[in-house]
Amino acid sequence: MSDQPTNRKAVGVDLGTTFCAIAHIDAYGKPQIVPNAESERITPSVILFDGTNAVVGTVAKQNAVAEPEKIVDFVKREMGKSKAQFSRTFGEKVYSAEELSAIILRKLKGDAEKYLGEEIVDAVITVPAYFNDAERTATLHAGQLAGLNVLQIINEPTAAALAYGLDKLDQDQTVFVFDLGGGTFDVTIMRIESHHIRMIASNGDHRLGGKDWDDVIVNWVADEFDKQHGENPLLDLQSYQDLYNRALTAKIQLSTRPRTTLVHSFNGKSVKLEFSREEFEERTRHLLEKCKAICEIVMQEADMKWEQVDRTLLTGGMTRVPSVQQMVSELSGRPNADDGNPDEAVALGAAIQAVLAQLHQEDEAGERVIAQEVRDQFSAADGSLIKVTNITTHTLGVVLWDDGKVEEYVFPMIPKMTQIPMDVKNSFGTAKANMKNAIVRVVEGESSIPGECTPLGICDIELPPFLPKGSPVELSYHYNENQVLEVVVEAYGRTSRVAIARNTGLSDNEIELATADLAQLRIS
Repeated sequence: MSDQPTNRKAVGVDLGTTFCAIAHIDAYGKPQIVPNAESERITPSVILFDGTNAVVGTVAKQNAVAEPEKIVDFVKREMGKSKAQFSRTFGEKVYSAEELSAIILRKLKGDAEKYLGEEIVDAVITVPAYFNDAERTATLHAGQLAGLNVLQIINEPTAAALAYGLDKLDQDQTVFVFDLGGGTFDVTIMRIESHHIRMIASNGDHRLGGKDWDDVIVNWVADEFDKQHGENPLLDLQSYQDLYNRALTAKIQLSTRPRTTLVHSFNGKSVKLEFSREEFEERTRHLLEKCKAICEIVMQEADMKWEQVDRTLLTGGMTRVPSVQQMVSELSGRPNADDGNPDEAVALGAAIQAVLAQLHQEDEAGERVIAQEVRDQFSAADGSLIKVTNITTHTLGVVLWDDGKVEEYVFPMIPKMTQIPMDVKNSFGTAKANMKNAIVRVVEGESSIPGECTPLGICDIELPPFLPKGSPVELSYHYNENQVLEVVVEAYGRTSRVAIARNTGLSDNEIELATADLAQLRIS
């Protein structure tokens, strides 16, 4: 984060899989959603490429059926991947997940600037709590590509808890945040106490969300079409997009009515499928069971019982589905909190965090430029600012050699659920005598088996000659508030400061080139 105080407008951005939202703090210190140029409070995370133009939002979504080959959606599920793993090509340009996300962010930024009548530079962007190091770094890069100074990357459940708890900070309580969006799922236990919002435990699946429920309907109709006509309507991109839109509509209808009908036409043939909410719930029961299992896991990780939870907070559009609401209520044994809009809570909480970041900068610099009325909204009676504490959602380890078992294993440097930011040092001995180099392999994951963890990078430091086995090599991990890792290796006066080579996403040079390329793109 920047050390300079600022009176620039800071915003919070919920960069969602299916929908995005942007919010700010008004002159009275209240969080408010900023509508887009189409006067909508949320913006579909869909891009339509048309030559040197990129259209983001509802217009792009509406054209998905007519021009599916020009459409990009569900980009969030691809964050953290290299271009070799995921890319989309339009014209002569190959776009990474970061660049595509930056296009969406630029749309939000531009619309907010027009609405608020001032330049937007500073932003807090949210991510699923269970996003890993590469996915968080990619989100940070996307913000930079969009021309934003990213004050912080924060977890979506933390943001939702902030939005929920801003006017309840004098009520000590434990809140269970169930966040099921269009493409990702998180469950987080938060403790609100003495103007301090503290993350206790978190778990999730960043490839589980509303799209999986939609896909059940899509495949259900496609199977029926194939039975009746001997053709698969999913093999045609236009047909698939049309069916997907109809499936989404049917899912929404089943949240408010007991039955619905879906008609799909392809190649001059059609199928009509009538189904009930009960049938849909039965076919998607396995998805609900996944959510339930993760809820139980996070309770075990927190070493808590459901009776210790004071409120359950639902966020994300999928929490409008009755079976989801019922499952959470039955687990917790109490009604779910109905405070706020599940589509907007995360963006509102991010805006709160953005102003908190600015206020903390002011305190550090000793210069205050933000209005006292705004400061008062985010302060305790003694004048101290609201404090937000997050934890690590993945273990960060290093691969070591076990002489006794004659095999490698993972030593946890920063265990999961450690309060962040965190700095930790440890000293390890060389595996054998006369080693010319100490090779440090940094991994992320809960297993003690290296192959079951995600490699983050390899650090290599040269050693003096003729060292005996067990010669010390000191390793330092710095895990910042954005949950991005830096590693330092020290041995015999030699230091290697290594920014983790994630082997994913964009390099610094690629970011510079991509920024220039995106500047040539007209985004609306």
